[in-house]
Amino acid sequence: MQETAFDFKRDVVDLSFEKPVLIDFWAEWCGPCKILGPVLEALEQEDLGKWALVKINTETEPEIAAYFKIQSIPNCKLIYEGKLVGEFTGAESKTNVQKWLADQFQKLNLPETIDAQSDDYETLIQDSNQFPDQQLIPKLELFLLGNPDYEEAQLLLTKHEIFFNPEHAIQRLHAKKDLKEYVDHLEDLHTISTWVQLNPKVKHPLQIAKQELFSNNLTGCIEQIIEGLQKDPKFENELCRRVGIALFHFLGKQHPVTREYRKLFDMNIY
Repeated sequence: MQETAFDFKRDVVDLSFEKPVLIDFWAEWCGPCKILGPVLEALEQEDLGKWALVKINTETEPEIAAYFKIQSIPNCKLIYEGKLVGEFTGAESKTNVQKWLADQFQKLNLPETIDAQSDDYETLIQDSNQFPDQQLIPKLELFLLGNPDYEEAQLLLTKHEIFFNPEHAIQRLHAKKDLKEYVDHLEDLHTISTWVQLNPKVKHPLQIAKQELFSNNLTGCIEQIIEGLQKDPKFENELCRRVGIALFHFLGKQHPVTREYRKLFDMNIY
């Protein structure tokens, strides 16, 4: 069992690719925490290494607690293969926790061996086949807890989060001490922020484009943006043009949608 002085990448993220890791968020002043703690410790010993218990004091590790949005304790998070797969709050009995763990492990269908590595960035994102991907956001957040200097992951997280929580995404970006790697993307990120927060009462193809995007229909989204360019190119300081350029930048030159529509898009802005 790990104590508060630990390396998050090694003792949680990396370890979660070997076995499930149960994080127990607690504090010295918390009475219910003192009830739950010994229960978890006993169960970990009884299960003989099937899973690992990591205790994190919210007073000494406030940044990690904030990442997991801990609002009350005790709070337990089950991490497996770098992902949050289950959680509960409050001081539960040993029987209840035992049943909860058994249910979680059954859902996970644990293999005998796991070869994946938590610091393999490509492995982390290979299952994401849509853009934007809301499900990828918590995975990247967890990855970055163990790999805080991984700039590519930080930028990818911001590119996805900007569509769902634009204000937080911009704050995250500006919180970086060194913005040199991100300056080229700031204009695009602010453009997307303006678009996703566009007043829904405004009737314009950009509204339909947004609906298409969140329905995982990138093709329909770009087509609506092009239609907006044709009908009203000056709308909101040329927002259609700026949104289209930002999306193509995010997707990259080799993305099938970019290769199919970039030329047609350019024909409508020049």
